[in-house]
Amino acid sequence: MSYLKKIEYIIIPEESFRIVRNCSGCGCKAVFHNTNCFRVNANGNKIDVWLIYQCIKCKHTNNLTVYERQRPESMLQHEYEEFLSNSIELAFKYGTDTQFFSRNKVEVDWSQIRYIIKRQNVTDGKKQLFDKGDLLIISNSYVLKLRTDKVVSEILNLSRSQINEMKRSGVIVVNEDKLQHKIIIELNGEINSNLG
Repeated sequence: MSYLKKIEYIIIPEESFRIVRNCSGCGCKAVFHNTNCFRVNANGNKIDVWLIYQCIKCKHTNNLTVYERQRPESMLQHEYEEFLSNSIELAFKYGTDTQFFSRNKVEVDWSQIRYIIKRQNVTDGKKQLFDKGDLLIISNSYVLKLRTDKVVSEILNLSRSQINEMKRSGVIVVNEDKLQHKIIIELNGEINSNLG
């Protein structure tokens, strides 16, 4: 099928993910945040690197393993230098990587995720109305655990009940591509809203 416009969005976290784990300082499960600091330790000819998380209540720290017993020559030189300088960008990269958290066997606190939905390729900065026949593609490359209907309602600027009614009547078709982490919205009818 050919579409009038293909409009793309990306969901971007505003900060590193917080984690929930037992805190030895609090004596219970607590929320830890990313300090944007790395700890680098050289032991002989091996290097260990950790990203430091901190309890938001008692400030007790917990180190998440980035590299363990890594040979220095197998590590990218610029990345090693970024670890030493506590690169905020690199800390954000690791702090939003779900595979990194899986490897460290920690639970992400999905209830406190702050994010923005950014429209791609906007040149004039104006809100643009959607037309019947448009295709909207929302990429969730950070694999945030968000409800699809919530994301669709935010983009279309409509309530969830309005979205569900439009899905039932065929005005929109919403599909999820779980392998590609995308939500695809086909607009098959007119949408009466101030969209953008």
